[in-house]
Amino acid sequence: MRGAEGEPARLRRGERGAAGVLVVLFLPCLLASLGLAIDVGVLLLVRAEMRAAADMGALAGVQDLDFELLAEGRVVIRGPEAVRDAEAWVRENLTGRAFIEPGSVVVSVSVRNLDAGARATCPVTGRELEHPTVCVLVRARVRPPVFTIFGPVEVEVHADASVVGRP
Repeated sequence: MRGAEGEPARLRRGERGAAGVLVVLFLPCLLASLGLAIDVGVLLLVRAEMRAAADMGALAGVQDLDFELLAEGRVVIRGPEAVRDAEAWVRENLTGRAFIEPGSVVVSVSVRNLDAGARATCPVTGRELEHPTVCVLVRARVRPPVFTIFGPVEVEVHADASVVGRP
């Protein structure tokens, strides 16, 4: 490439090092964006793990049926057993997970047994219930791997499972 006077185009003295200055100015922004993307990805991953654990807990709890009442045609979940099993499944699946602060997992389980034709609301999800249901709420503190100076983030998920008898 030739300049206006036919000489090779060269950087003028005042423009030397301009690319280096731009790199130095924009590199922190690029690194901060990368760190933010990593932290958001970790939060989404942990939230998905927590949701799966809550789903498993709700499904485990809803299997604790009173078989004597079931033989009579009534579908009833045994409350204390369902609460115990649901909480155990959630804790078992979240123990030792990366980025979740140890001891920060809080599990709240609610069992709703409904008579035929009765309706209620799940205290966790707010969903209208028609059948016996186990509702699970899980909270935990998650440590972001990059921006640790902001401290842990509180993550909350919920799930419910219902048992439906044959008509």
